[in-house]
Amino acid sequence: MAILITGGSGFIGLELSRILLEKGHQVVLFDISSPEKGKEGGATYVKGNISDWAEVLNVVRDWKVEHVFHLAAMLSAQCEVNPWAAVQVNGLGTYHILEASRLFGVKKVIFTSSMGAYGIVPQGVVNDETIQRPPIMYGVTKVFGELLGLYYHRRFGIDFRGVRFPQLVGPGIKSEGYGQYTPRMIESALREIPFEAWVTKETSIPIMYIKDAIRCLLELFEAEEGRIKTRVYCVGQIFPSPKAGALLEEIKKHVKDVLITFKPDPKAMDVLHSIPQKLDDQNARAEWDWTICYGLKEMVDDFIKEFNL
Repeated sequence: MAILITGGSGFIGLELSRILLEKGHQVVLFDISSPEKGKEGGATYVKGNISDWAEVLNVVRDWKVEHVFHLAAMLSAQCEVNPWAAVQVNGLGTYHILEASRLFGVKKVIFTSSMGAYGIVPQGVVNDETIQRPPIMYGVTKVFGELLGLYYHRRFGIDFRGVRFPQLVGPGIKSEGYGQYTPRMIESALREIPFEAWVTKETSIPIMYIKDAIRCLLELFEAEEGRIKTRVYCVGQIFPSPKAGALLEEIKKHVKDVLITFKPDPKAMDVLHSIPQKLDDQNARAEWDWTICYGLKEMVDDFIKEFNL
């Protein structure tokens, strides 16, 4: 019996896989592109497209999948460039995973949603009961995935659990998104190459360090089912959300000659202004003892340490 990680060749999938393997699980990585050579460790890589129904069915059936971490998705910028593909990958892909789970008896599906599932809220703070009205296709597909998963839980008994992540920050993240200026700033400084951030120095969005995010997924996965009531959770952020200028100053503590400038892109700024400023994670804290460990300083310190390994 295996654990399937969709989008498993990405940074989060590979690190999650490494920890699951250490815990004694059999892991299958399902992705359209293969992991970098040697990065899969003891996991099995299966090439496949989440939007192809037959390929999803085959991997779940052939590997007798017991649990799924569904990470495969197009991010915000990609979805706006090609919203039609976003429907296929983010929307239909989630349906494929849930329906294959129903047909082949998968016990648990862990779903990664996003703060992008909300849209503009007057008070700037959202919780698990806040109405979701996302203005971009990425958010629309995430709301669809959340609601479909909850339906499959109610109708078919699949143990569906999800988290609404803020922007994730970590070394080696290559996916494109409007919030990716944060890791790009740090990596560019460490590589000593110029980087023009598409935001202002005053821009701030909710962020979380990648190690907190991976631990979050594992803790939700391992939480006793009897404690899981809300099912899809906001999981907070580094608070207060650091401004891009404050991040630059933190980077300068480690790198002398930083080649970072700011030139806000109107489209990117419109999208970033449409997301909440604070994610209230009280349900996650109460139901499965979730808490964040990394603040801004700790995040930058560890990012640099991992980057230099």
